[in-house]
Amino acid sequence: MQSAFINQPLVQILTAVAIGAVAQILLKMGVNEVFPQGLNLSLRVFSAFLSWRVLCGFVLYAVSSLLWLMVLSKRDLSYAYPMIAVGYVVVVFLSWLVFKEHVPLLRIGGLALICLGVAVVGLSAGTKP
Repeated sequence: MQSAFINQPLVQILTAVAIGAVAQILLKMGVNEVFPQGLNLSLRVFSAFLSWRVLCGFVLYAVSSLLWLMVLSKRDLSYAYPMIAVGYVVVVFLSWLVFKEHVPLLRIGGLALICLGVAVVGLSAGTKP
């Protein structure tokens, strides 16, 4: 029996986006781990698929895609798809947290605009023409 909480399209959207963002972080960690500069490109690509982090990243993308199919069965694409932009914000935050990446003020401003746009789209969910 599915929980009513999990059955909410917005929860499914945000869960799919969050899982996709974590997948990006795992992919980045994996390629950082297996891409020493001395290897040629074909060996680096092959090595990436041997990294557990890269493999986990791809598995998380598969899970995210399954959740996304559930979302698409319940919501208009014009509502759901812009919500993916939340993933940009999550990835930047996780990049700052995990990789200690510098996030300049201008980028933070852009992320704030993304959040504003997603909020406006979210508010439109209850409106019908």
